[in-house]
Amino acid sequence: MTQTKYEDQKAGHMSWIQWININLGKAKEFYKEVKTNSREITSQVISKLNKELRFFISRLTTVDFFCGSITLGVMAFASLFLTFGLGLVGYQVFLWIKNGVWSEFATMEVFNFLFENTLIAQWLDKPESWFGLQKITEWLLYNIPVSVVLIIPSIMVLVGVMCVTAVALALRFYQFKSEENI
Repeated sequence: MTQTKYEDQKAGHMSWIQWININLGKAKEFYKEVKTNSREITSQVISKLNKELRFFISRLTTVDFFCGSITLGVMAFASLFLTFGLGLVGYQVFLWIKNGVWSEFATMEVFNFLFENTLIAQWLDKPESWFGLQKITEWLLYNIPVSVVLIIPSIMVLVGVMCVTAVALALRFYQFKSEENI
């Protein structure tokens, strides 16, 4: 009797190959529908974006382009410092691979080069007041690498400018759309 139940169950089940073939066919159909719908949605989104972009650009004024130029200039300047910082890290990695010793470039070296024989350099060597600030400044200049001084502020400026620019563009777009509806 137990053998007949097993045979009945076995006869009622399909093999795993049949199951895979059935579900593979369904998966192919689903993929085709997703592909077709994705193309249609993408086409509609690109068309709408193109229309809105043309509308937006046509409304921009000379002041908008001037502000945009200043923004691009700030971003280019920050990108230049970021590139220098990353280049310095790349150079340090190259020297480390070559010699097996990590070369450190302290900010103090750059400070001495830029501010040699100035009042701030003289104060840093022999302070007459603000002794605590002198110790903090000296510690920072000796312990923070130049690459960090170049990279971190550059990234902060780039992110900040991009956020402000995104908000400004969104507000300007909203302003143009509001004027259009009046």
